Amino acid sequence: MIDRRAVLAVVLLLAGCAPGSTPLVHQGYQGKPPLGAAIPEADMPLGSWAWIPFDDAFCGDGSTTGLAVNRGSGPDLVVFFDGGGACWDYTTCAAGTAVDRSYGPSEFEVERADYIPSSFTDRSHLPPALADATVVFVPYCTGDVHGGDAVKTYGNALVSETWHHVGHANVMAFLARLGPTFPSPRKLVVAGSSAGGFGALVNYEALRWYWPDASGYLVDDSGPALVGGDVPSDFRAAWYASWALAEALDPVCRDCRTDLSAAFTAIAKNHPADRIAFLSHAQDPVMSAFMLDLPAGFEAALRRLDADVLEPLARARVFYDHDGTTDAHMLLTPLAPYAGDYVASHVEGGTNLEAWLEEMVSDDPAWASVLPP
Repeated sequence: MIDRRAVLAVVLLLAGCAPGSTPLVHQGYQGKPPLGAAIPEADMPLGSWAWIPFDDAFCGDGSTTGLAVNRGSGPDLVVFFDGGGACWDYTTCAAGTAVDRSYGPSEFEVERADYIPSSFTDRSHLPPALADATVVFVPYCTGDVHGGDAVKTYGNALVSETWHHVGHANVMAFLARLGPTFPSPRKLVVAGSSAGGFGALVNYEALRWYWPDASGYLVDDSGPALVGGDVPSDFRAAWYASWALAEALDPVCRDCRTDLSAAFTAIAKNHPADRIAFLSHAQDPVMSAFMLDLPAGFEAALRRLDADVLEPLARARVFYDHDGTTDAHMLLTPLAPYAGDYVASHVEGGTNLEAWLEEMVSDDPAWASVLPP
């Protein structure tokens, strides 16, 4: 029988540092970032989605993947990390898991039709300050919350499955071409939902390495890098060992190995002018069941993250709404039950999520945290 927490694990999306990893030799990426060939403008029609294949980016089954670009007419850039499940051993990766192992243009067409129209990545749902931005959609098929750089084989002599946990390595391959394609964005918004929320957090420093002069904004939706032991230490150690998270996290976060929330503090220290947002349903049924089994316990952990870590940071804020009835997250939701309008469903204390995000990316001084009473 599969353990209940292992079953729930396939829908959790988390990355972190663990004790005993390679010692840090520096903080932040060093030198000039490597650059490849720019993506031809002809391959990115203005105002519509285009799939860009990469021969050096891979999915869990070893097949190649790519990304999608919706080129805008303005100077701003939004990079959005897609969500999905996570896995780190035979039970979670091979035994009936729902984690995608391949992703190409046909998979993107399904997502473009079914999810993007009700998500933050749809141009009509972007905050007005980003209306003309270019949107880059980073797909997810590596099972490692976009944070890995390892190839692992799970199982035994009779049954096994090999996984390419190379989400972070893919990000670096993408950046080598995105950098010269969009060399000087005015605003850089790094966002993601679920596994992609963690992906945005884990890879934020890499994106700022490529675009250090842009005004920076991190939007982590439903990727709760909770405080200390609010994330089970055995899970954190397993994720770190299976995914080789040192490549993504060691250059950024000295304390993440025992406290995932330290990633927020490290980013704020490295980029004091950047704005950081964390979004969550206060009783998210997926995350609450996985983390602490009780929704009330999960909400308490969210409030600790806000009170102990995010609110003390000068430019970090949270948006927690009271919804606990759906497993949909806040920036990337299915068409039901929200009838294709994610922003109309996320209102707390009279504040609409769309207006709140506009305050964030327009640098409105009135931007403030929103929490249920």
